[in-house]
Amino acid sequence: MNTYLFAWNPKRWPWVNLEDAIAQVNKTGKHTARWSCGTTKSIRPGDRAFLIKIGTEPKGIIAAGFVVSSLIEDEHWGGENKSTFYVDIDFDVLLNPDKEPILTLDILKTGNLEAQNWTPQASGISIRPELVSELEAIWFDFLTTQAVRHPLSASAEDEAQELFTEGAPNQVLATRYERNPFARTKCLEHYGYSCSVCNFNFRDTYGEIGKDFIHFHHLNQIANIGKEYQLDPIKDLRPVCPNCHCIIHKQTPPFTIEEVKNFLL
Repeated sequence: MNTYLFAWNPKRWPWVNLEDAIAQVNKTGKHTARWSCGTTKSIRPGDRAFLIKIGTEPKGIIAAGFVVSSLIEDEHWGGENKSTFYVDIDFDVLLNPDKEPILTLDILKTGNLEAQNWTPQASGISIRPELVSELEAIWFDFLTTQAVRHPLSASAEDEAQELFTEGAPNQVLATRYERNPFARTKCLEHYGYSCSVCNFNFRDTYGEIGKDFIHFHHLNQIANIGKEYQLDPIKDLRPVCPNCHCIIHKQTPPFTIEEVKNFLL
């Protein structure tokens, strides 16, 4: 997974339905938008995407998500007599800079992150690989400590991941917090890639094709997390295999990991 920086300049393109897009994120867990990537042709589905507001103050990162399409060539968004490339992005965090804090340039231009160009002339530029972990950490800290309207822990009411156990479908809610790359990395650094319930490890069983594959379970019910709750990837997340994840969510509230372990005895 590579990480790219997309740009939004309100002077050149007013985002008139931004509030509707934010409401969609809060309701469904994502807002899919087609965004220009200029002449960049290396972007692939699954790549990480950050969106930075430039042109007018405040300037800074207002959104993040994942690329969900291959390159699309179409007419230039500015009406110029030429074509440009686009990709579809699922934004799972989207902020309104007129109504809530954003990750501003003065933060992005400190420390190692200063080496990155945060005010690009083109959209879809690569973020230096050596800076990605630091950026994800700062973004995660920002979303979990600042007064944004829809915090990272918010779970969309109809966002679900369909899992299968012995042919029977079961739905498991996946929060934006669980999908955040920084949260996943910290959880895996601590617990590893084996299931916390049955100890199944995909790489041990399937070889290289199973490397780095695992689901995550959020130990705390989102409805029980108050405004003052400090999210912690090590405290709140556990790696689990899809089968055990399904069983955990066979009831509401979910079974605990210890309860599901006892089913295996």
